[in-house]
Amino acid sequence: MAYGVTQDTSVLAVLKEYYGVQDVEALVFRNSPVLKIIKKERIGGKYIPLPMAAYGSGAVTSDFNQVTQQAANSYTGVSMFVTPGRLFASFVLDPQEFLASQGDRAAFISVFALRAMLAMDDLRKVLASCLYHQGYLELGTVNAIDTTNYIYVDVDPSTAMAVDPGSILQFAPTPTSAFRGGTVQNGPAFTVASIAQQSTGNTRITFTTAFGAAIGVAVGDWLLIKGGRDINAAPNAPAGLAAWVPSQFYRGANSTANLTAWNTYIGTSFFGVNRSVAPDRLAGQFIYRNVGANEAYTQAILRLVKQCRRGGGIVDLIIVNDDDYGFIMNEALANRTFYQQIQDGPATGKNKVTQGIDQFQMSFSTSWINMVYDDPYCPKNTAYVVDTAALRLFGLSNAAPILDGGFPTKNEPGAPKASSQGEPTTNFQFLVDDMYTTSPIDLQSGKGLRVDFQFFGNFAVVAPAHVGVCVFN
Repeated sequence: MAYGVTQDTSVLAVLKEYYGVQDVEALVFRNSPVLKIIKKERIGGKYIPLPMAAYGSGAVTSDFNQVTQQAANSYTGVSMFVTPGRLFASFVLDPQEFLASQGDRAAFISVFALRAMLAMDDLRKVLASCLYHQGYLELGTVNAIDTTNYIYVDVDPSTAMAVDPGSILQFAPTPTSAFRGGTVQNGPAFTVASIAQQSTGNTRITFTTAFGAAIGVAVGDWLLIKGGRDINAAPNAPAGLAAWVPSQFYRGANSTANLTAWNTYIGTSFFGVNRSVAPDRLAGQFIYRNVGANEAYTQAILRLVKQCRRGGGIVDLIIVNDDDYGFIMNEALANRTFYQQIQDGPATGKNKVTQGIDQFQMSFSTSWINMVYDDPYCPKNTAYVVDTAALRLFGLSNAAPILDGGFPTKNEPGAPKASSQGEPTTNFQFLVDDMYTTSPIDLQSGKGLRVDFQFFGNFAVVAPAHVGVCVFN
């Protein structure tokens, strides 16, 4: 580190700090580009009914007597009754901090606005994670464990996108099983001390205290944010694509044990419906990439596009993890020949070389998909093919303040700005804008303010046959 302009303390005493170009940079991860484009609907009542005509009577044959016997069956329809999940984010404002940060001469940015921005950003990131999971605030699986001090675990970057230092996490073999060292309802919880990207490509989550060998954390265990289950072990949070278009058991693609687990799972009531009678229609399309035959990622995705098209979907969006997007881009580059202009402009101009792809367009027959989004919240080795008309975010509370700011549009890069969030009201009020409440709180420095952001709502796939999931590994 440099010593500065001088080591003479007398000179340093009369020199001032230079102000005028500084902005407070928000060093937070990118938000989900997919969450931004989902159709949002404000709802009320006790639940959202989603009626679906699953299949007809099968009364078609060349024997009229036979067909008249079957005709009485008419058709089979189901209705899912979607109830809201919930998410909360809170922060406390100290009166001294508030007064000390008022005005440009006092602070780079208002402490109130900064804390509001960070709390809202945390809520956005957890909601983005929920889009790809089942509603238990599960984040992803453990890739490696510190077996010496039991103080850290390594995970895919997508697993850590919604984690901050201070987050409180738990371990479980599956999102619905008993917690390691506890029960289905309760178990040991560990506070995150740090998060760091590793040269291996994993992200290391280090805890403030060791989780120890005794509770039996294993590679493949799930990390969950504490508070994702209610007293009946049901999910508290919004249920996303992993619940609506499930793939966690690979639908029996690679083992009899998985097939048994899949049949048990799909036969369990989901918002009031047993989906086992027609899983491709009621639980979405599924593709397992043929790893043994070295099937390309793009080939697997196109097979899934075909299935969603067959199921009646007008597919217009493909979602992949940003790591998988890199594999797909390399496949595209390896299988195409590009003409590179050697020289740009007159002979005196500089040569330019461009390598890479800034946009994919994939097609199957007359189905053209212009949007291929790399979403870092999408679990690695998973891709979704989506008819966006079938994807909804139903909000019992007002979702607009959460989803209008801090998001990339059209999948461009960048992170939220520290100045992207204004100050909530300083009055003590209930459900301001139908999404946050302010209340007094006693602090050592005086009467402070607590702000509670709250979202009540759920994701839904209103036409599951039009949406599919591909597992790459």
